[in-house]
Amino acid sequence: MKITLETLENIIGRNGLKSILNHSRLQHYIDNFPPDNDELAIPLEDIHSLHFSLLELFGKKGVRSLQLRIGQEICRIGIERRSGIVRALKIGSKLLPESQRMRLALEKYIEQAEIRQPASNGASRFLLDEHDDFFELTDRDYHMGQGLQSETPVCNDIVGTLSYLLNWVTGHSHEVEEIKCRAMGFPADVFRINKNHMD
Repeated sequence: MKITLETLENIIGRNGLKSILNHSRLQHYIDNFPPDNDELAIPLEDIHSLHFSLLELFGKKGVRSLQLRIGQEICRIGIERRSGIVRALKIGSKLLPESQRMRLALEKYIEQAEIRQPASNGASRFLLDEHDDFFELTDRDYHMGQGLQSETPVCNDIVGTLSYLLNWVTGHSHEVEEIKCRAMGFPADVFRINKNHMD
């Protein structure tokens, strides 16, 4: 949550962030960002309320670039703060083919996400399928689409996070696309990650 608020403040300024927090009824975070640690002290309702307000204020197109950047920053800072774990991942995977490096990175992402936000029903939250040309990552319990109705996918922060992670571990950009979203009426969010890099 702290990284999200800091990223928003960097993009839209202090007063812009203040307006968003007022609109979200999250005034208690004005000039009082939560700590940036692994404690799950931030109510999920607060995070959802912030994202819902961003969607209302900026619209679907305007909020997409904000959410992509937030996702990238969350991943970048997470890599910096957990340098020991991620350095071991990068060094250990260096001799592997690119698709195997991608799989290892996606498995590490799933492992960390399950720790930080386990599924609300106690079941496994993620499914990772590998095909010849792409991976499919299914998330059955991400909060972003909860309570929203949309004709297009809304989990742009996850797209940003996965894009940054895969670029970091492989040195190449890979297309990441949300092809199913709970906000569109699907039972889960599904992300398609192409194995062939774009550059």
